[in-house]
Amino acid sequence: MPSFSFLKSSRGDGNHDQHGSVVIESEQESPEKAQRRQSRRDFFRALIKKPIVINDTKPSRWRGSQSMKKPTPLQLQSPRSPDHPSTPMSDTNKPLPPPPPPGTSNDESIPICTSAPKPTTKLARIIAPIAPEELHKLFSGAPQFFARSEGHHTGAPHPSVAFPWNTEVEIRDLCDHVQIHDEAWGSVTAWPHITVQVSRDADAAKEHHRKQRAHFMPRCRERPNMLSMQGLERGTIGYGAALELGVADALRAVDDVRETSPGAVMEHRKKFLNSKEGLRPLTDSVLIESLLSVSETYHEDPMKHRRPTLELYTQLFTKILYPPSRVTDSQDPYSLQVQIEALIGVLAAPFVWVDFGLVEWRIRLGQILWAPSFDPTADDEIAVNNEVMHEPGTQKYWLLLQILLSCELLLRLDAVSMNIDHGLEAAKPSELRRFDKSATSSVRWSIILARQWMENIRIEKVDPTEEKKAAPGWLATLTGTAADTSKIVESIDHLKFRGRNLPTQISGLVHFARKLGWPDVDNLTAKVAANGISMSENIQGFSAAGTPMSTASQGSYFSKPRPGIRKGLLTQRGIAALANPSGWLSNSYLSGLILPGESLGHFLMSTLLENDELAVAKLGDETNLYGGFVYAKKSYWSTACVVGRVLAAKKGGHECIGWISTPVVPHGVKEGWVDIDVELAAQNDTDKQGGKPRIWHKTQIETDGNVIGGADASSVLPGDFVIPSDESYQKPFTVTLESLDLFSAVDEDSNSTQETPTPNTEVTDVFKIQTYSAMMRFMIDSDKDTKREVNLALSHDVQFVTAHPCVPSPYTDILRTPTSPTFQIPEQNSVRSAKASGNHPLHKAFTYTRIPILDLLVTSSTTPFSALLSPPASPTTLDPTQSSTHTTNSKIPKVLVIDCTDSSTSASNSNTSTSPTFPSRPGTPAHVGILVGGHKHGAFGSDLEMLARALCADRGWNSLISRKGRGCVSCAVREAGALGWRVVIRLA
Repeated sequence: MPSFSFLKSSRGDGNHDQHGSVVIESEQESPEKAQRRQSRRDFFRALIKKPIVINDTKPSRWRGSQSMKKPTPLQLQSPRSPDHPSTPMSDTNKPLPPPPPPGTSNDESIPICTSAPKPTTKLARIIAPIAPEELHKLFSGAPQFFARSEGHHTGAPHPSVAFPWNTEVEIRDLCDHVQIHDEAWGSVTAWPHITVQVSRDADAAKEHHRKQRAHFMPRCRERPNMLSMQGLERGTIGYGAALELGVADALRAVDDVRETSPGAVMEHRKKFLNSKEGLRPLTDSVLIESLLSVSETYHEDPMKHRRPTLELYTQLFTKILYPPSRVTDSQDPYSLQVQIEALIGVLAAPFVWVDFGLVEWRIRLGQILWAPSFDPTADDEIAVNNEVMHEPGTQKYWLLLQILLSCELLLRLDAVSMNIDHGLEAAKPSELRRFDKSATSSVRWSIILARQWMENIRIEKVDPTEEKKAAPGWLATLTGTAADTSKIVESIDHLKFRGRNLPTQISGLVHFARKLGWPDVDNLTAKVAANGISMSENIQGFSAAGTPMSTASQGSYFSKPRPGIRKGLLTQRGIAALANPSGWLSNSYLSGLILPGESLGHFLMSTLLENDELAVAKLGDETNLYGGFVYAKKSYWSTACVVGRVLAAKKGGHECIGWISTPVVPHGVKEGWVDIDVELAAQNDTDKQGGKPRIWHKTQIETDGNVIGGADASSVLPGDFVIPSDESYQKPFTVTLESLDLFSAVDEDSNSTQETPTPNTEVTDVFKIQTYSAMMRFMIDSDKDTKREVNLALSHDVQFVTAHPCVPSPYTDILRTPTSPTFQIPEQNSVRSAKASGNHPLHKAFTYTRIPILDLLVTSSTTPFSALLSPPASPTTLDPTQSSTHTTNSKIPKVLVIDCTDSSTSASNSNTSTSPTFPSRPGTPAHVGILVGGHKHGAFGSDLEMLARALCADRGWNSLISRKGRGCVSCAVREAGALGWRVVIRLA
């Protein structure tokens, strides 16, 4: 092993040798060389040693230990020569010496100050994080965007907007959509709501509260939420509807087309009846008596729990269903829960019942009840108990049977709800979980149908002595009455379905006509006064022209197939119907049997046309309820058509329940119906990740719309925020709409299409209304330029969303620090000031670029969107209140803000931005002046707004409409982040 004895030499010897060598070497060196060596030593000592004050009274050991302390960067010394030795420095941790007494000075050149010294000011740390309480104040009145699931088996999450840091009712009630204005329109949604009519009428409010007593409400809603389908700005929708468009009911397709074909459905029904389990075969007379009985119980027993459960059990399992084959509740075999589970099991049978979760079936409901009887399977053989019979009109029979079972289920669910509300029984979580699991979407929609049926339909039987003797039904063979031809047999064809609320529905029709500015509303009112509008008692004699389709395809409501879904749009580009007085479309509306969703708008317009003979004479019988028509020097458009959504911004326009009227008459067409050809929105896929619509990404929605953009709340600094400015650099300019031009499509095959088969139709070619492409022509006049013409094609199916209202925060002074980009800018005018801007702060995780619309119009339509977000450097783009860039690892996309204001509007709004002029609700505090519930829906509109929307339709940009005084730029940018959209239109 090698020896390490050389390491054992004494430290003293080593030091002696070292010092000795140094002495000998210094004696032989020249003075200059020694001086250079000493300078190098001083330099290295200064790097590794902490300067100390030499004190001869302290021992050298203490000085040496102190000199080994690690220095701070501020204590590093530069090398000094021996001629300029280091100046001793006192310990930096020691306090400063007191100031010299007045009248003394070490330097006579400095004048003596005889005034008293100023008190020392202790500066607060400017990098202290913002406390949670201050953050809540800072974003007081700022909406926050959410998407939360309602529970298991409830489908996509439910989007919502809330003000969690505000307690004022006036702020918490802010919304981005209009309320329902008529009681007749309440059926448009399954969400709880109060109409404007109810809120203003004491009697109506009393009736509303009567209906809202404890009852069962299935967690099943229409998508998109129809309450959010009419935004505050005409032609727009709300935040909730915008997210739900990706999971709209219109996107639902039949699970298996082969299993839902007419023949397959009949096979399923035969097996279902032959199974001897669940449903009993019911004759028409038993079905009719049961429907009358359940309706009577619903209206004469409002408490829903007076009938004993044993009586309900006996009535259900001796007349309608077979008794259950096994005991599911050993404690009470006759309980309501046993009956509910049995009814759900029958209604959940696949491919037997109508699935009203499909939009087409909700519309065709009235067609089955009131249209001329049609049944493509009328001649099919049906075997029951080994006997073959034929029965026409089975579609109506099975629909009424489904309604009966749904009403029986609803009665029992209401009874349980009432018992729980009155404390007669406790809610059982296990039963609720079983219901959520077993009640399919089809079952829940059947329950909604049952409520609408009970509330609105009254059944009347025709006197059999006044009718011709009817042939016995195929189910009558089971009762042994088929051979008795002298006995009159009750038939479902002898029933009349009347509306219980006809005056309410007629009032809603007149209200709809007035809101749209219908030209012949006086004639309509006179017809109502003369009782000229009523449900048809018998439309059996009408020809096929009275049905939605021609004879070849009379089983379908839709004139053409639902094309592949375009994100956020209803799939139908057109629904054609033939208007006929007292047709089934009118009966659907007048009866009040309207299921939630888009059908109400179709029924209202159809009923209006069917009761205006002059309009039908000019427009023709065929209609396109997803396009538009020109009539009486005005044009009327469905909100499903992009032309209608753009023209809605015209001053003088009106919007009501899915329809828009405007004084703009397109060139190139005569009076009549039109269809518009469009493409997908260019940014259609930006909100899809992994093949799922954005609404499913709940965490990202809430992060991208959060007030701090997903940053750590404990480390948010004042310098992380900027308050965007509403100052515009555009010079005043005017915009004028010259024309709306429609060009006929060149495709020769556009006049016909092949219809998609449904459970009651076969493939057939049907006529389609002429399709056009649309272009708008504007004239722009500005000070610096001469008039120039701008042509924009409405070629993309884009959507517009009203940016959610907000209330400016009075606590923006929290951000007044030297590190805040907003307050580093000199406040040369009131527009620069944070308070005058009326904007909430915007976290640096959000970035945006503000571009004047005139600058945007001169760019090519082929310019990449990313290039627009990175314009050349200029005083505007360098201003953090006008444009910002990513300085964090945030993945929130940058937003383009289209400035549709000019210097004149900026100046006029600078003094009123914190006190907007929009009327507020009664009792609103003075600082909450931007509440939008009080202003008229049609109070705004201009050609400039149409220009901005047309530009987005031309480029394919979904966009938010943000208006000064209602909401701020910051909240609009955050909402765009939550939606995954990239464009905000800022209006004066």
